[in-house]
Amino acid sequence: MNYFLSFYLVLTFAKMKKSNFKFKILNFKLASYLILATCYLLLSCLGSKHLAVQDTQTKHYAITDNTVDSSVVKTIQPYKQSIDGKMHEVIGNAPVALTKKTPESTLGNFFSEAVFQKAKTLANVDTANMFAMFNNGGLRTSVPQGNIMVGGMFELMPFENKLVVIKVSAERLLKLLNFIAEKDGAPVAGIRFVIKDKKATDIFINGKAFDATKTYYVATSDYLAGGGDKFFSADENNSMVKTEPLLRDILIDYCKGLNKQNKPVTATLDGRIQYAQ
Repeated sequence: MNYFLSFYLVLTFAKMKKSNFKFKILNFKLASYLILATCYLLLSCLGSKHLAVQDTQTKHYAITDNTVDSSVVKTIQPYKQSIDGKMHEVIGNAPVALTKKTPESTLGNFFSEAVFQKAKTLANVDTANMFAMFNNGGLRTSVPQGNIMVGGMFELMPFENKLVVIKVSAERLLKLLNFIAEKDGAPVAGIRFVIKDKKATDIFINGKAFDATKTYYVATSDYLAGGGDKFFSADENNSMVKTEPLLRDILIDYCKGLNKQNKPVTATLDGRIQYAQ
């Protein structure tokens, strides 16, 4: 039982830390009490040979002391100012909000185009037979209208995912596109197709019709390449060209590049994935 109580205390402390550090510092004394109590409980668990549930009653405690420890504030303030400065750096401007939907979206097109452009400069492959593909679930928020800040890109892409390029046969590619069709679309760039009866038809890659005799390359995230969201199987042993940049860093650099040219961050719906009429 002590294991569960100690875990609860740690979790409580973590949640309070996460919610309060954004605007104020947790009471240092309260944090000390929680840590000491947790250590005591863990040590008592080590000396116990048997675990048994003695009591199932639940008690609730309210914490109302919001006193700020000034010494802690002084310690972390320089680091907080440095991080805030970086997160609030304006790297672009969006005339209209970029949002998600299916079968294609302005947010998905913006994201996939940015990464696709970078992939073409990094991957030593035939880019004429390459396209980019990602998952809607990986885009965690929209890009609001107005100034775009570095922090916004962290919210959009909070994961430490990297760019990879996978070599696939035409047969495997068709299987992948049919999977996307079953999911009613996904963020893509460099490819166009029509969804008909949950299948991909009328496929064009960089303006050329799909060729069942060719080998293709898919620029995507290491998460999807490793079997995430079932776009690929983890045991496929796909031939991958790994690249170093994080997807989030690619987006930040992409926005900065547009901003230097005084260009807005925009995306349009161009029918790259559409339903059959």
